[in-house]
Amino acid sequence: MEKHIRIVSWIFIALGIVYLLATAFIGVMGLMAVTNKIQTEDVALLPAGLTGVMILFPLALLGILHIFTGRGFRAGKGWARIALWILAIMNLGNVPLGTAIGVYAIWVLVKTREDVRAAT
Repeated sequence: MEKHIRIVSWIFIALGIVYLLATAFIGVMGLMAVTNKIQTEDVALLPAGLTGVMILFPLALLGILHIFTGRGFRAGKGWARIALWILAIMNLGNVPLGTAIGVYAIWVLVKTREDVRAAT
């Protein structure tokens, strides 16, 4: 089961890095749209740019949470199991890759819990 714990940890760390890269990309694109000189044909860029900037904080927060949760779960921290449950359930809505990651993480969480109970 240790192998699956490492795999889930690295998947969540990698997913967190992807979230942070997406945050950087959206931030650059949003700031370019907002700071662009608005002309008559570019009026639609302002709301799109503002929307992009507004989703940066939750996206960055998700990325940071995924990274810290992955590291904590790999280290065997108790709080990381709870955070991993929450993030795995949230990932179920991200079809198709997030669903697979969420199901796998939940499976690992259930199996590791069963292993802990069997050992005691």
